[in-house]
Amino acid sequence: MRRLVLLILLFMPLILLGAAFELPERSYSIILKKDGSASVLEKVTYKIKQPFRYVSWAVDFESPVAIEDVEVEVLRGPEARQIIYDRKTTRSISLKVLFSRSMEEYLSVPKEGQIVEIAVSYRLRNILMEGKDFSQLYIKYIGKGTIVPTNVLTVRVVLPVEFGKPMVYHHPWGLYMSKNEISPNVYEFMFRNVPSDTFVEGRFVFPDVVGTGTAYLIDTWLEDVKKEERKYSLSATGITVFGVAYFVIVVLFPVYIYRKYGREEKIDYQTEYEREIPYKDRPELVNAVVKKLCAAPDEDAISAAVLDMVRTGELEFVQNQKFEIVGVRILKEVVGRKRLIDCFMDYQTDGVIFFKEVKKALSKQSNARKFLGKLKDWSDDIRLKLRKRNYMNMRGNHLAKGFAAIVGVLLPILLIGIFSNTLKTGFEIVLSYFCLLMIACVGASVVVLLMKRTVFARWTKEGLLYYLRWKSFERYLTDFSVLSTYPPQSVAIWDEYLVYATALGVAKEVRKNLKRLFPEPPPTPVATTVYHYPDLIDEIGSIRSVALSTVSRSGSSSSGGTRIGGGSGGSRVGVG
Repeated sequence: MRRLVLLILLFMPLILLGAAFELPERSYSIILKKDGSASVLEKVTYKIKQPFRYVSWAVDFESPVAIEDVEVEVLRGPEARQIIYDRKTTRSISLKVLFSRSMEEYLSVPKEGQIVEIAVSYRLRNILMEGKDFSQLYIKYIGKGTIVPTNVLTVRVVLPVEFGKPMVYHHPWGLYMSKNEISPNVYEFMFRNVPSDTFVEGRFVFPDVVGTGTAYLIDTWLEDVKKEERKYSLSATGITVFGVAYFVIVVLFPVYIYRKYGREEKIDYQTEYEREIPYKDRPELVNAVVKKLCAAPDEDAISAAVLDMVRTGELEFVQNQKFEIVGVRILKEVVGRKRLIDCFMDYQTDGVIFFKEVKKALSKQSNARKFLGKLKDWSDDIRLKLRKRNYMNMRGNHLAKGFAAIVGVLLPILLIGIFSNTLKTGFEIVLSYFCLLMIACVGASVVVLLMKRTVFARWTKEGLLYYLRWKSFERYLTDFSVLSTYPPQSVAIWDEYLVYATALGVAKEVRKNLKRLFPEPPPTPVATTVYHYPDLIDEIGSIRSVALSTVSRSGSSSSGGTRIGGGSGGSRVGVG
């Protein structure tokens, strides 16, 4: 969990801290001597964006390293009034450079920000580590604990000529670094965009250099150091390569599924408009196939089924004294749609189903759940018929969506959690790269999950012909120029047209075309009613929405010297 918090700080430090200050530049210079001591000069440039009192600097070392002769100088900025040492020992320094007259008073800053630059120099004893068959300068240029990123870190390291040319390593892996080897014993490095709360350390290993006189002795062989560095480099590279490969697989696998299962077969059908009803299937089945793409029927299917039962004389609309449609009366036993009618039978009065009474009853949890249960039985019957017809091959959709859910969403989240808690110090940058790649996997997979099922599924030849003929019929109904040129031969057929237009989700547009063709409504039960009561279709379909809303409301109330990161020191800075 601590490492997960670190990641958040890596990605959003300025947001979390209100961008109180920035660190445009830091520099670190060290001159190592043969006896294991060193002189260090650090410079820190602060860009302060809010009223402040002081800037801070701190560093800690482990025994036997000792700090001596600490000096602080302000190179740019207001005049310093006092240097306050919160802690000053041979192992640890924590100081504040106070610019205000007291800790209660703040200095204002100009609109473009206040630049403050300080230099801290000090001497180190026993900073050189000596192993069994080697010596090393293992030093942190900056340490953890700085709460904003460092834009540029420049480093200069001067080593004793007598030690020979060292093997040089840097941590953490993944930082952008440029190197300039001025001579075999003088090195300059530049690091850019160092994240917040991240250390940067250098390791300069001198084979066969022993007996230096340093008191910092470690029980380690040179081969141990080489193995540690190889393991670290391979691990960091492996995690990064794994993350990239994982992302590529997550992106390319849906493409492969689309090419294998999603591309439609060609059929010989070129008709732009179907002027006759293509198939005599029930409208709810047409809704499930054409509008919902071989899925469960929706509210329009319920409305279309009711209109169709009115058309066939099984139901009739009921009006109140104001001649408003308030419900339907059951005229005879409904055999073919018994499951649908059963959904409403608990709320009928003397054979009349009043829409408002049904909605009022469905505002109660138990009624809503019972209604939706029965409606699901009706929906399942329709889906069973669809499966028997085998209009669409869903294998590609199941593979793509299943892969996206498990491999693209679930596993990346688990991997972020596992890696955040298991990766050791030195993998902060690698972990941030990996997490970004996993987040990208989740994003790409969410897009796949939101795609229509037809992207990865494929119509069979029979299913594609069925779908295209109904879409051609839909174009005929909604294109007034064609409809007015080739109107139906009889106004009686408009009832069927409106039923199927409702199932296809274009009833309102077809009703407008009807009104333009026939200013007076045709003397048919469905067309006349829809002509005078344009909101009736939505009124019927909204019954299911009321039940879903009721149920939804119910649900919502519920070892030193060898390990990576083992370099000595590493300052941290701040503003207060």
